[in-house]
Amino acid sequence: MNEFEEVPQPEYESDPDSLNMLYAAAWLLVIQAVLKLLTVPAKATNIQLLNQQQAVINEVTMIFTKLRQDTVKTVPPLITESYTEGVKYSRKALATEKSKGEKLTPNNQKRIEKIITDTQSDLLKATHNTEANVKQLVRSTVAKEMQSTNGRIVKVSNLSEKIEKSLKKNMLMKGIEDANKAIIDKAGRTWKLKTYSAMVAKTKMNTAYMQAIRDEAEADGADLAIISTKPDTVDACKNYEGMIISLNGKTAGYYTYDELKASKNIFHPNCGHFCRPVSSEAMIPPAYIKKHKQLMDKLNS
Repeated sequence: MNEFEEVPQPEYESDPDSLNMLYAAAWLLVIQAVLKLLTVPAKATNIQLLNQQQAVINEVTMIFTKLRQDTVKTVPPLITESYTEGVKYSRKALATEKSKGEKLTPNNQKRIEKIITDTQSDLLKATHNTEANVKQLVRSTVAKEMQSTNGRIVKVSNLSEKIEKSLKKNMLMKGIEDANKAIIDKAGRTWKLKTYSAMVAKTKMNTAYMQAIRDEAEADGADLAIISTKPDTVDACKNYEGMIISLNGKTAGYYTYDELKASKNIFHPNCGHFCRPVSSEAMIPPAYIKKHKQLMDKLNS
């Protein structure tokens, strides 16, 4: 029987900065591209406006195309690293790393590929939505300008021209802000592209890490685990720290990981909690059993 080691929180922490930087940089380029609508002459004809519209749309297309290409390249190593670290952690907790090393099984690889596909799908859907919104903004802006001039050359003084351009810039910036809608979730909340991509990246990396722990524990014949503790936790997750759960639903009398995740009180998007797997109930120190009972009494009261 392996001696229980105190491992309250894995040292690993997801770091999607490389992906976040891609989305932040791309959005700055989008803003610069759309603002080029203000560079058309004050006395522009409809033909000139339409040409500028097409030029901006082409540039926006190039920006989002490159973003999608970069996303497809960046996601796999992030998810693979998260899953691999989860495998290492589970093996360390169950003291099996010496016999297995760091080699991943074919089932591990399939799981990684599935999470990579899900992650890329979520991110690409968000980029497609935002791209469509931006292009619609460009078209509607040009259409309004064409309608206001009706193709005529409008004579304005230098002062009024400056005021008009300033107003157009303010309105265009507001339009860009409004167009920055990647996803509207089931709760009706609107997510901006950068915020949504950051949430997806962190959540999927954490999911990969947790899934690896579940897969590896199951392969080693273990099902129970102890939810980690984070000193800075302030949300509902605090009520579950130290709880003993069933990772894959194979031990009666315990909440399962899937049940708790479905409750959205813990293991929710952006959640940083994980589980420390244990080989059997007999391996769990009395202090953890006591903590678990206190948590259960509180939740069931």
